Amino acid sequence: MAINLEQFAQEFSPECIQVCKVYDWTTNVVALTQDITFSFPADSLTNVTISQVNCSMSLLECTEDGPRRDIEVMVGDEVVTLQAVTLSKTIQVVLEVTGTNAAGTQVTVSSNPALITTSEEVILCAPEGTTVYCNSTQNAFNICRVGSFTQNTDGTITATILVRVCQSIVVTYEVILEVAAKLCQPRPRIVYDDECPVDVFPPQCPSVFPVM
Repeated sequence: MAINLEQFAQEFSPECIQVCKVYDWTTNVVALTQDITFSFPADSLTNVTISQVNCSMSLLECTEDGPRRDIEVMVGDEVVTLQAVTLSKTIQVVLEVTGTNAAGTQVTVSSNPALITTSEEVILCAPEGTTVYCNSTQNAFNICRVGSFTQNTDGTITATILVRVCQSIVVTYEVILEVAAKLCQPRPRIVYDDECPVDVFPPQCPSVFPVM
């Protein structure tokens, strides 16, 4: 049975809602190069001749580290008090090795995850009581590249890794707001009826056939 929304008609009225107010929102880039020794499952690289090495990465954690500092900065022509916030990041990197084994078969082996930790200071509008959230953006800007690499005798690989992560940093505080609104109601049910198709003949060419 379809819902008649006319029975729910109402004017806008004051409503209280609890939401996260955004104090600041910006982006920031972490770019670093680091030599990492990757371990692999036991014997997975034995007698493998490596032809290609790639890597993938993900931002596992981005947390605030240490107290915030109030600083005064010029924004346009105005002196504004903002906060210097230290963010600590943990990035997970996996090395993917492609090569040929002793039987001449091409194989691809993934390393055990390796972790990179780094921290940086970001200038934000983040007064006391607010919460700073930091997540990586999902786009082609984020990269993981392998420079030189060395296959070690103990079955590990040491590689020079370049990672670049774009982060979305948001400062929020939970507030209760009064807004002019009206309550939402369910929409009417959508009814779809299957109908049998009607045969439609193609158009004729009376100027050609039948001949009068």
